[in-house]
Amino acid sequence: MENTENYLRFISSESYKQQVDIWYRAYNISFEKTELFRDFLISLYELMESTYLGADVLQNQEDQSNHFTWCWVKTIDSFNKEKIFFKEKGNLYNYFWNFFMEAYYFMKLEDNQIVIKEYIKKLFDFSQEKSRSELDMLAEIYKMFDKNLKK
Repeated sequence: MENTENYLRFISSESYKQQVDIWYRAYNISFEKTELFRDFLISLYELMESTYLGADVLQNQEDQSNHFTWCWVKTIDSFNKEKIFFKEKGNLYNYFWNFFMEAYYFMKLEDNQIVIKEYIKKLFDFSQEKSRSELDMLAEIYKMFDKNLKK
């Protein structure tokens, strides 16, 4: 209990805010790109939700993969119309296929609550306090996204 109280005091302190700012600069993480990457993931997730046909239709991994790929390409096409270009395949695609397979499709099959949208918003929000592992996760995803942008 005392460790939790100390942690909460630390993350609300000015020292934490300064360290996080330094951390963002050290990893070259910009606010604008973070917003862009968050918007991409929210768009992808919302498209997946709105086109999900149900666990009875998307039972096997091949059907799930086809649905995810269709949503992925459709999301990329939407950003292309705004002159923001992402590569279609690669590490980013593979990472998020694995992520959504476990956190979305498996959860849908088991009829569990999905909290992906809230997680994405929290992870990519500069004003949200983050643990060290969340900061590491953000840096990893940010780098993959940055490499996937066509420049």
